[in-house]
Amino acid sequence: MSAVSATAAFYDRWAMAGQEAERSAIARYFAAAFEAGTRVLDVGCGTGRDVVALLDTGLDAYGIEPNEAMRARALARDARLAGRIGSAALPDIGQPFGGGFDAIVCSAVLMHLDSGQLPAALASLDAALAPRARVLMGVPEMRPELLRDGVDPDGRLFTNHRPEHVHRLLAASGFALVRHDDIATPSSDTRWHVLLFERERSAPIGSARD
Repeated sequence: MSAVSATAAFYDRWAMAGQEAERSAIARYFAAAFEAGTRVLDVGCGTGRDVVALLDTGLDAYGIEPNEAMRARALARDARLAGRIGSAALPDIGQPFGGGFDAIVCSAVLMHLDSGQLPAALASLDAALAPRARVLMGVPEMRPELLRDGVDPDGRLFTNHRPEHVHRLLAASGFALVRHDDIATPSSDTRWHVLLFERERSAPIGSARD
């Protein structure tokens, strides 16, 4: 089985029997990171946990998820998610729900892309955003000795992307890093970086979102 197939199979199993806390660790940042009413896209939304938390925070939230079983679990989770969950995957998400989002949340996703895919993936996120926008990321960093040929112990594709490298790539699109926290998790195998980026560039005169 290829690493791509093994990664998909892992999430098929997770959708059926995976256990997760009611709220993710990154959800604690939503209220401070985004103003009420902000239109937010959760990229790689999984079972919809963070989309629900974003809605609960008063945000206009949507999610995209490539795994069909995970999308089904999300839609079964909360009736509010009907019409708010779509299918798309990095490194090219296109323009989900018409694009033009004020913010993106992307947590526990980038590690499934290799280093060569990362620039295109971040450019794709940028393309789905309005000129003035924020990006909140949860970027895991697994102990390097646990990774073998770009695969973690669960058989998933996994590449450690240093926060400094992510910052450099987003800076090329005008984003500034406004917050970087390292958060503790129950596992000592993985360190988590929470990164909040902001771009304040105005839309061109005459644009639809000026």
